[in-house]
Amino acid sequence: MTIFNTPLLSFILRWFSRICLRLTGWHAIGKVPSDVPRAVMIVAPHTSYWDFLLFLLIVFDLELQLRVLIKHTLFVGPVGWFLRYCGALPVDRRAPSALVRQLAGQLKNSEECIVLITPEGTRSPRAEWKTGFYRMAEEAEVPIVIAYVDVVTKTAGIDHVMQPSGDIEADMKKIKAFYDTKTGIKPENYAS
Repeated sequence: MTIFNTPLLSFILRWFSRICLRLTGWHAIGKVPSDVPRAVMIVAPHTSYWDFLLFLLIVFDLELQLRVLIKHTLFVGPVGWFLRYCGALPVDRRAPSALVRQLAGQLKNSEECIVLITPEGTRSPRAEWKTGFYRMAEEAEVPIVIAYVDVVTKTAGIDHVMQPSGDIEADMKKIKAFYDTKTGIKPENYAS
């Protein structure tokens, strides 16, 4: 634990986030059910860096305790410290299957752990989403928490929780159908 990881700093970030959201007209929606201590949380659409920053405000507002996967090249200097404080885990995308197994093991062996992933894997249009989040949830035997950003309603947060059925194609269709009703900050970067 560092001097910066204190209840006071958490309070300040939560307070700052709530003010920013209110001033811009955004609302944080939902929460992780108390009976879900371990899960994989996915959030979409991820169409710009602003989606991430907006969802970060939502995370602080809803007081979510998450571990976030972010590409390892961003962990430099003060940005790296802040990302780690926010629960970020550096990801080297060159070895995705090893990462899925490693994170699934951490989830399975933790009392409380929620890992946040953007299934699109990029801010550019991508018709086929990465499925590592699904395989991770299956392997760790944890549910998937469905979180979103929607500029049309100016809401972001948690919609529902689903248990992987084992039929990845059917489950991915349901997940994608839900996100197709949401609009990111740069809608042209979302492939439906």
